[in-house]
Amino acid sequence: MFADHYRAAHEPNVADLTATVEKVILGELRPPEIKDWLYKRDKELNLEVEASHPLGYLAPWLPEVFPEAKFVITIRDPLPWLKSRLNFHYYKTPEVWQRYRDFIWGRHHIGYQLEEAVLEELGLYSVDAYLTQYSEQYKLLFNHLPEDRTLMLRTERLSDSIEILAAFLELDPTTIIAKHENIVAVDSNVIDLLPTAFVASRIKEKCGWIEERLSIRIPCFERGLSV
Repeated sequence: MFADHYRAAHEPNVADLTATVEKVILGELRPPEIKDWLYKRDKELNLEVEASHPLGYLAPWLPEVFPEAKFVITIRDPLPWLKSRLNFHYYKTPEVWQRYRDFIWGRHHIGYQLEEAVLEELGLYSVDAYLTQYSEQYKLLFNHLPEDRTLMLRTERLSDSIEILAAFLELDPTTIIAKHENIVAVDSNVIDLLPTAFVASRIKEKCGWIEERLSIRIPCFERGLSV
């Protein structure tokens, strides 16, 4: 959406970024080392806009390292997010992401329930593993990104939110292009192989807090306000 007019990138230097995130989660880097790494990385990349899923795990340090930066969180409800994630992990297996996948979702995987035995057959993680990671990352973003510098937008409404996005970032809206890339075309949805009631129960237990929060905040989303 930004690449036509700005120095923008989607998940650049994946191997280095994901390896660092792993060290951060494992407690192998001290806060000063994390901040130094972010400063150095920013200087090397020289970007104006970056969209990177793993950066969510560095949310506690991003506001301090980038005091003038603005943050945009894309929000997808648990069910469509899970549907997309299962499809993506099954149909797309880029080697450069495998270690990160095994670490980020594998550390939450403690086995399969009877209703999701098909996920084991497909080489995927448990529903709880996926939803725990989903919940974990949004909590980090909500708890550490400053409200006055953060905008939350529905993922499915990005193309319709350009005016809101441009106003928040103080940019000319004609320089932001409505694009949807990294789309996975599938023959069938993995989530359809799971009992609907089972999936709903796992979402309620693992992600009930965010569904409640989003239901309260939806009017703000629709007005495009930062929250």
